[in-house]
Amino acid sequence: MSDPTALLDREARSLVQRLRLWTPARYAAAAGSTGTRGDLVHHLAQSLADRAALLEGGPRRALPRLDHDLGLPDQLAVTALDLVRAGPPAAVAVAVAAHLLLHRGELLGDAVPPGLGAALGLQDVLVAGIEECNRDYWDMTSLEV
Repeated sequence: MSDPTALLDREARSLVQRLRLWTPARYAAAAGSTGTRGDLVHHLAQSLADRAALLEGGPRRALPRLDHDLGLPDQLAVTALDLVRAGPPAAVAVAVAAHLLLHRGELLGDAVPPGLGAALGLQDVLVAGIEECNRDYWDMTSLEV
């Protein structure tokens, strides 16, 4: 398995670069049960911020839902960098990377590259991403920090 924190950082940066090219109309498009694609990016940024806060022992803070979706890539970039700098344990970095890849697929229509799952040590990245997406970050009995 490769360094999962480095993979998380790389994949977050890659997604942010692609999202920076989007128009307001692309963010406004529907994204299933989450609302719009912009709502999905905000959800991902919030989950990264929650994980970082938990690792750092700080309180959870709601990220503002920006008035202009064009700022969402920056919000995602900052929260991803905060989490990477918090130095997550390998298992946490793997779970968060899977969550990011799950939503990247929903946003961009990309399949997870076959080698990436192996690099993360996961047989099914999407299943791991769904588990992370559904996790209650603040139920300390069910969360590895």
